[in-house]
Amino acid sequence: IPIFDSDKEVKRVLSNEIVIDKIQRIWPKVVSLEMEQKKIDKFSLSNKIFESKKNRKLLEGIIHPIVKEKRVQFIHEYYKSSIVGLDVPLLYETKTSEICNYIFLVNTSKKIQQRRVLKRPKMTKEKFELINNAQWSYEKKKKMKPFVINTSFGKLFSFFQVLIYLAIIITNRRAKSE
Repeated sequence: IPIFDSDKEVKRVLSNEIVIDKIQRIWPKVVSLEMEQKKIDKFSLSNKIFESKKNRKLLEGIIHPIVKEKRVQFIHEYYKSSIVGLDVPLLYETKTSEICNYIFLVNTSKKIQQRRVLKRPKMTKEKFELINNAQWSYEKKKKMKPFVINTSFGKLFSFFQVLIYLAIIITNRRAKSE
């Protein structure tokens, strides 16, 4: 299944010179010069955007339109595939859910999620909470009736849940077409 990974695309966007210049005009201290090339300090930038909703909206206004365009290009490229995947952490918040036929929502307990996230470099409990608070709650997302994948028991168990849901989707699609 071809999958569009929004986080990877954001990383690419943050290395674009035009984007770096826009960010530098707003937050000059988050951009440095390394070997004659401008580079964004992502840790400093994330601190800026999570200190206020206004800052987060400013950054989203720069990045989200570019990511959306890349996603549209991806979908167009793979439109003949029977299934394409969109890995979008802010799926509901950005209304990307509106273009999806099926939604798989991965979830685990807050304790496991926090343990996993705190393994990332420069991540703190405070930043974890800020990130969580900037997203829709699990309860709110669950009301949208996605297929829920519980990742608490590891990758193999998660994989089997996906296979089961895909089998259900394919079976329902075949039944509708008959």
